[in-house]
Amino acid sequence: MPSALHQDLQRFYAGADGQVEVEMDGYFADAVRGGVIYEVQTGSFTAIRDKLHALAGEHPVVLVYPLPRFKYIAHIDPDTGEELSCRRSPKRWRSVEVFDELVHATRLLARENIALELIVVVERELRCDDGEGSWRRGGTSIVGHQLMAILDRHRFERPTELARLLPEGLPEEFTVADIRECGGIRRRLAGRMAYTLREVGAIRQVGRRDLQGARSDRVRP
Repeated sequence: MPSALHQDLQRFYAGADGQVEVEMDGYFADAVRGGVIYEVQTGSFTAIRDKLHALAGEHPVVLVYPLPRFKYIAHIDPDTGEELSCRRSPKRWRSVEVFDELVHATRLLARENIALELIVVVERELRCDDGEGSWRRGGTSIVGHQLMAILDRHRFERPTELARLLPEGLPEEFTVADIRECGGIRRRLAGRMAYTLREVGAIRQVGRRDLQGARSDRVRP
């Protein structure tokens, strides 16, 4: 069952003159407007990889990935659904976190007819203290996500354009450690950025400086 966040974004991309849940090539496209398919994905890209490959064979497809700049967490009563409390999460998400998913989708990004759009949102996460959720949350279940606001949108028509997400201040030749230090990015994510950008042709490896990462050149479109 799609979340309220997913459904709100479907309607947003369909607009007044588009459609949602359109049957095409054996799949249901999230939204279609002006001959362009918009697929909203809030989870793993691998889950819709086959669908996107199939749809992109005949149609232009935009893979839409929402990233919360801010998130509000609301706890609801498991019996009545009444909101018990709401607080703003101290975490602030960044666009580079999309590389946690892109690292598994380099072939998908290389396909013609597939573009990526990051849509930066404010969202509300609904949690229920039902004792059936993750132990990390003390048994609290996440039961839904709601769209509160759209703050920004970033479209990448070609995979090489993802180099725009590299942090500012990098030298012409840089390492994974440079990405981490310039952007204040955790090591694992910085490595995934370098790997993804290299695989899609946005940067190229030119040697090795140390064990922390490949020494690379930025490739400008």
